[in-house]
Amino acid sequence: MTEQHMELESVRLATFGEWPLNAPVSAEDLVTNGFFATGNWLEAECHFCHVRIDHWEYGDQVAERHRRSSPICSMVLAPNHCGNIPRSQENDQEGNSVVDSPHQATTCACPDLLLEANRLETFKDWPNPNITPQALAKAGFYYLNRLDHVKCVFCNGVIAKWEKNDNAFDEHRRFFPQCPRVQMGPLIEFAAGKNLDELGIQPTSLPQRPKYACVEARMRTFADWPIPNIQPASDLAQAGLYYQKIGDQVRCFHCNIGLRSWQKEDEPWHEHAKWSPKCQFVLLAKGPAYVNEVLEATAANARSPPATAPAPSLQADALMDEAPAKEALALGIDGGVVRNAIQRKLSTSGCAFSTLDELLHAIFDEAGAEVALEVREPPQPSAPFMETCQATTSKAAAAVPVLVADSIPVKPQGVAEVSRLTEQLQKVSVASATPNGNLSLEEENRQLKDARLCKVCLDEEVGVVFLPCGHLATCNQCAPSVVNCPMCRADIKGFVRTFLS
Repeated sequence: MTEQHMELESVRLATFGEWPLNAPVSAEDLVTNGFFATGNWLEAECHFCHVRIDHWEYGDQVAERHRRSSPICSMVLAPNHCGNIPRSQENDQEGNSVVDSPHQATTCACPDLLLEANRLETFKDWPNPNITPQALAKAGFYYLNRLDHVKCVFCNGVIAKWEKNDNAFDEHRRFFPQCPRVQMGPLIEFAAGKNLDELGIQPTSLPQRPKYACVEARMRTFADWPIPNIQPASDLAQAGLYYQKIGDQVRCFHCNIGLRSWQKEDEPWHEHAKWSPKCQFVLLAKGPAYVNEVLEATAANARSPPATAPAPSLQADALMDEAPAKEALALGIDGGVVRNAIQRKLSTSGCAFSTLDELLHAIFDEAGAEVALEVREPPQPSAPFMETCQATTSKAAAAVPVLVADSIPVKPQGVAEVSRLTEQLQKVSVASATPNGNLSLEEENRQLKDARLCKVCLDEEVGVVFLPCGHLATCNQCAPSVVNCPMCRADIKGFVRTFLS
């Protein structure tokens, strides 16, 4: 299998063989802007930044949508220096292909001026001592070898006549305020050989369905969710999905991917990352490492043959000797009921109950209320088993009130003891309210907690730094739908995930 050279416009154009002639945007415009067809209807992917765009509409400008979706793509910032090879340059005068091997393509391509080190190499004969080549290269400029003219690789702006004490970034901002390098700011450095993904910087892109950007709005769509026992609505909403009122189909508010046919063992975040690994909401909320783990696990499962699992009935017989089943039998629950619950668990999820608590929930929630009436009088429990009964949830305990009353001794408290406890609580509350108490310390703790809360939802902990302003203001859930920084109202050009320790 030969490698396709997607840097060639002719190779990218060949992928549009099934592109509709009446499509909202033409294949030629897409190819010129770095895109190739993925084969998924009207979806195209940029070879240089790998952003995928679909749902094209009539009147769309390919270059503008590319810039909005991936503002720091090398094709957007420097189309003449990103390695793209137009069709007019692919053949020489005799009709021979200029690029016919990966090595030759590398030697013929221009140096990547997006890298600061390569820009610095152009300043070998720099004539102006008023400003250093290092400062100019850091600000995005390379030398044109004409007087002291320099050009920005990001915005193509040209500046000359540098004077003493000029600041490269300040002058760049004065003449070209919309340049992406200027808006990123001088604190962001591009390490040689590394792209923004490797540096942890994620470009901004607006959600496809902004009205479902908050969790509460997505939760409201699940009012008539048909399979709450298979997939809880809260888990789906947290994963960025809202219900479309069609079967069990949900859709991501940000990347617009649709998911359906949910099984009980499916995990919403895992499925979202598996089918839409480029979704910025998933990348921001869970991190690129999580997405890579999901893709690696999916690839490993595709390579390995499915294992032959033992029949659930045989496994259920073996698990009847485990601790959760024995404890349920000791409670007086019928053995057939316990075995059926274990077998249902194996059939749906493939794993057994790890605790008595889970087993009791399955028995009383799924089998029906009539099963709770089939409890027999248990044998006298031992001391360790009494502790296990105390650890069960109130839901399970309510189903067998006689057993809990017999197993757990309750020590009644007299009126005098209750009044004594009440007096102690009143003393504590009075002491905390005195001027000499810890009121100032409590207020300080409250302020510290407020500082760590998201400034949008006021619920989750902050976890995203906005670029270029650098404010840590929102949580992972709210950041993708924010256009301006809540603190300073500056335009957001990128995100960086943070972890408070």
